[in-house]
Amino acid sequence: MSDASLSVGAQLAHARKTQSLSVADVANRLKLTPKQIDSIESDQFDSLGPVFSRGFVRNYARLLQLDDQQLLAAMQTPKAAADDLTIRDEHITISRSLSQYWLKLIGAVIIVVIALTLGVYQWLRNAPTQTVAAPAPTMPAPATAPVVASTPAAPLAPVMAPVVSTPPTPAATPTGSIAAPASPTAAGGNATLDLRFAKDAWVEITDADKKRIVSRLYHAGETAQFTGQPPFNAVIGNAANVSLSYNGKPVDLTAHTKVSVARLTIE
Repeated sequence: MSDASLSVGAQLAHARKTQSLSVADVANRLKLTPKQIDSIESDQFDSLGPVFSRGFVRNYARLLQLDDQQLLAAMQTPKAAADDLTIRDEHITISRSLSQYWLKLIGAVIIVVIALTLGVYQWLRNAPTQTVAAPAPTMPAPATAPVVASTPAAPLAPVMAPVVSTPPTPAATPTGSIAAPASPTAAGGNATLDLRFAKDAWVEITDADKKRIVSRLYHAGETAQFTGQPPFNAVIGNAANVSLSYNGKPVDLTAHTKVSVARLTIE
């Protein structure tokens, strides 16, 4: 029997000592810490939380074979909280002893992960880019078809390429030479970028006017080709698994890669 003139914690402490149980014995049986037992016996329920403290007192009272309802009534906690414990804590009261600690730990881990993600994103957006001069495109060989020169001193156009088609006879250009397919840089100074993706990778490319040509995630096995006015500023994620060519010439991304992101200017 408990003495109603004593506080809830004092009644529990008195009953424990009467049954020759130590604080460590009770903590071990209830799966609590000795500090939590001391807080209960000293009526420091605020440090345990109003809901958890009622569950701890209930289990403590049952362990000592005391009237748990009488002790809970003496705690003067709102009935709604007690009813909630009656429903939920039937089988899991003991396991909640460390729930507050784990909730705080999980919350801290989530905050750290979000902060690191935002920090890496800002670093990637603001880090200075490196400039690399891409290999100049090889000039095609002069056309071998017959040429009717407009003037004795007129040179062949530098972008002419051999004509491999058969008759009918091709039409003559204004300079008198046979028209050949223009190189990527012939039309308004445009150049061509080709990319192949061995694994998923993010790509963002802008042209000489700072106009964004592309900004998206590509998946493994995809290819992409872009034409624009150089120089190009490129940011390529997962660069080790991306192949880049500029006007048909491969560009080595290794020298411009930090961590897994390549940053470079192609001109």
